[in-house]
Amino acid sequence: MQTVKRKRDRLLEENLCDHCLGRQFAKLGHGLENWERGAIARRIEDLDEDSFIRDNIPETAEEGGECGICNGVFEKLEHWTDLVVNSFRRYELDTFLIGIRPPPEAVDAEDELWEEYGIEWVEPLKTELSRLIGKRVHDRTGLEVDFKRPDINAVIEMDENKDRVELQVNSMLIYGQYNKYSRELPQTVWHCRNCRGGGCDECDFTGKNYHTSIQEEIQEPFKRETKSIEAKFHGGGREDVDARCFGRREFLLELVEPLNRDLDLEQLQEEVNESDMIEVYNIRYGEKDEVEEVKNKHADKMYRADVELSEEVEKDDLEVLEKLKGVVEQRTPQRVEHRRADKVRKREVHRVYWEKKDEGLELVIKAEAGTYIKELISGDDGRAEPSVSGLLGVEAVCTALDVVDIEK
Repeated sequence: MQTVKRKRDRLLEENLCDHCLGRQFAKLGHGLENWERGAIARRIEDLDEDSFIRDNIPETAEEGGECGICNGVFEKLEHWTDLVVNSFRRYELDTFLIGIRPPPEAVDAEDELWEEYGIEWVEPLKTELSRLIGKRVHDRTGLEVDFKRPDINAVIEMDENKDRVELQVNSMLIYGQYNKYSRELPQTVWHCRNCRGGGCDECDFTGKNYHTSIQEEIQEPFKRETKSIEAKFHGGGREDVDARCFGRREFLLELVEPLNRDLDLEQLQEEVNESDMIEVYNIRYGEKDEVEEVKNKHADKMYRADVELSEEVEKDDLEVLEKLKGVVEQRTPQRVEHRRADKVRKREVHRVYWEKKDEGLELVIKAEAGTYIKELISGDDGRAEPSVSGLLGVEAVCTALDVVDIEK
């Protein structure tokens, strides 16, 4: 087994700088930088794993240096730091992370060194550079390093022909819940099918089937305040365009490449709620994991539906609607089959309440997520079993639908 001293003795023949020498023993000792480990390795003749302590650092030890491995990149730490700090100036940030693309020749030289002397105790060149530059950026800006989801990731290209910083700005997420009070409002932007957003006579050159959407009503003040280049809307399911929602449906608004992140969320919520079409609640900053969590929730919902019948039905005959409860089988409805797979879905109806009206019925239905309520009423030409129409033996059409509750 290779000892620390034997490895050091062989490495000294390579004429490494203190950074590159010390990096071969990076996992030994605590609270030291690699250039300090390198200086210790040169000073202590009988070097062992316990030699890497602060008391053994020579007074002459200093950062920097150049050798055939690093090609002097540690002499340019302030230069790289300047590039990063200057690139951050237009952004409002709290956290960051440094990524490194070392000079290709340095990567090749390091790989050759590892092949010759092994990888025990070592730290890669790019890891050391990321740490040292990250500390300098923190000291100069006060920003904190975040390894999981930083506001911005600065990738430093150290190829001498490029010498630049590439910024990867993470999206900002806003969590909230909404109610929808209009029957002419889609959840997201609905582009004109004829021109696909380009603008034509059919859409009055707006590029859209509807003037606005829930997404647009919510996102505009957030885009303005963050100066984001675009926004994406992630809803916890969606209701039909002509259905209202009173169940406070969850959503995540994703703001892409925001310049500003310090928002007055209460004021923005009030601004959105000036609309008479929607209302939002519980606005807060969101987390990345919440996007999939919200989108994949399988929440039961309570609906209220106005139903028009082709013939009058006696009140006592409505008792048959109890048979709606239980498992229903619904083939993909004709109205959405152009955009969804044609298959039979089994869903459970938990509760059904009804009240006879002069014009027909008012139904209150609690059902499993993914239940097609309009087809539960109409039968969709036999594609949904059972249905209100099938059980009553008359045509039944849902004329108005509201989502009154969504289980959280």
